[in-house]
Amino acid sequence: MYKAIIIDDEPWTILDIEQTFALEDMGFEIIGSFRSPLKALPIIISKKPELIITDIRMPGMTGLELIQKVRSHHLNCEFIIVSGYNDFAYAKEAIAYGVTGYCLKPLDPAETASCLERARTALNLRNALPASNGYIDDTFESILNYMSTHFPEKLTLKSLAAVFDMNPNYCCTLFTKYLGKTFSQHLTDLRITEAQSLFKSTNHSLETVAKMVGYNDYFYFSKVFKKHCSYSPKEYRRQFHNIKESDS
Repeated sequence: MYKAIIIDDEPWTILDIEQTFALEDMGFEIIGSFRSPLKALPIIISKKPELIITDIRMPGMTGLELIQKVRSHHLNCEFIIVSGYNDFAYAKEAIAYGVTGYCLKPLDPAETASCLERARTALNLRNALPASNGYIDDTFESILNYMSTHFPEKLTLKSLAAVFDMNPNYCCTLFTKYLGKTFSQHLTDLRITEAQSLFKSTNHSLETVAKMVGYNDYFYFSKVFKKHCSYSPKEYRRQFHNIKESDS
């Protein structure tokens, strides 16, 4: 069971998350709910939750500032942002911090459940890494955390290896050893997963979403997206919206 903390200055949002979503069935245990990030931060540092669900605009400290402070303590946790602001700047900054999902209020059950599922998948993947002593495992976990934050940037195997003062060929073998896929495949998975989330939770143009996840060439992005999802970006968004309409 993964530990989770909810932070939102609107008590009804906390209540909505606690009552609407069967978090325990998804493998999450809520260990605390806070209306102030300033009060939540010391608990986060001491209890080390694996999932933090937070609002963006709150008195005293924003959700993005909270993420920065938590990251500065080198805590490996997933973040889901809930916000009433469908704002490109917020979403872009949130992605830069490597959040798992960006959900708009009022919360859509399907979108929020999808974010929770992605968080659980990321945590399961992290826990599936072979436990061994020493430098390699710690470093590779740092590599994964770095990629989850920097995947929208122009990231290559060579530049990634340089960040960790590592031989690129050796860095390449770590992905095969621990994930069973290449660096490029993992980078693409991160980008396409985030694109899917943005298509579901925002109204940004297809070209804007492509740039937000690291593709300046929309036509190349469309080709990669269709290969992974069996739908073009336009078809995927239309398909998702059709599902939402049929459920409503």
